[in-house]
Amino acid sequence: MKVVYIKEDTVLKPIEEGISLAVGFFDGLHLAHQELIKKNLDIAKEKGIKSGVLTFHPNPKYVLGKHEEESLITPHNLKINLLDLMGVDFLFVIHFDERIIRIPHQSFVESFILPLNVKHVVSGFDFHYGEKGKGTIDTLVKDGNHSFDLTVINELKVNDTKISSSKIREYIQEGNVHKIIEQLGRHYKTEGIVIHGFKRGRELGFPTANIDMFYQYVIPKTGVYIVKVHVLGEDYMGMCNVGLNPTFNYKGNKSIEVNILNFEKDIYNEKLEITWLKKIRDEKKFKNIEELVKQLKQDRKKVREFFKEENKVLKFSS
Repeated sequence: MKVVYIKEDTVLKPIEEGISLAVGFFDGLHLAHQELIKKNLDIAKEKGIKSGVLTFHPNPKYVLGKHEEESLITPHNLKINLLDLMGVDFLFVIHFDERIIRIPHQSFVESFILPLNVKHVVSGFDFHYGEKGKGTIDTLVKDGNHSFDLTVINELKVNDTKISSSKIREYIQEGNVHKIIEQLGRHYKTEGIVIHGFKRGRELGFPTANIDMFYQYVIPKTGVYIVKVHVLGEDYMGMCNVGLNPTFNYKGNKSIEVNILNFEKDIYNEKLEITWLKKIRDEKKFKNIEELVKQLKQDRKKVREFFKEENKVLKFSS
């Protein structure tokens, strides 16, 4: 897949064979996004032309002030990898800034779609573009001087719930990580690097890897979670604490600490991937260290039971 970053001075060249273009931000690349992109791939194949995706970076909702921080379900680099795996030929990434916010909707099409020799556009029913989002699926073909066809993907639901990035964010922020797969089509994952912490877990017999996230992910609600850990090329069972360590009166930012079951290797400065599977309990303050250790043992037992039930007992489990 060829990736083209579009800035103010970028000159777009037409795709000689013609191209079918899927348009949108696609945060999460959830099941509805996947349906849209697969439809685009099918159309490109039928017409004997190239397939492409036109998207934005950074998150338009963050730039427009609709999100307080640029927290993402799917970081930009992961989005690129997933689209590549799906078989997309071209990815066009518009740098979303004040210039793009102010561009009239017709000028948007003239600047970013028509120069590519687009023969077909595939979009979601709620796609908006141009200044104040005045451009919609009702104006898209007209803005393109009827030079391309348009296919609109309607709202998709699972269990009577609309598939959307907003719903996935809600699940993450509420700690309902087990529900994410029904909308995302895969478990939620985050990546980071292992850093030094206070080493309190080691003193309690539950050594933890403190994680500094690579990206500004949407972080699950505080609590203890069953997770799969990928580090040093292997998968392991783990339990992850998201929170502020109230037992030790820690008053810093939300931390992410992972206890990898029966694992004793030194992994400082190593890349670690967390797959969020299920929440065990909320974070709480314990009266003393003994109560905390007792609870951690119960949590660890639940982790082992979960993987046993799922028939996914991982490396170094016992």
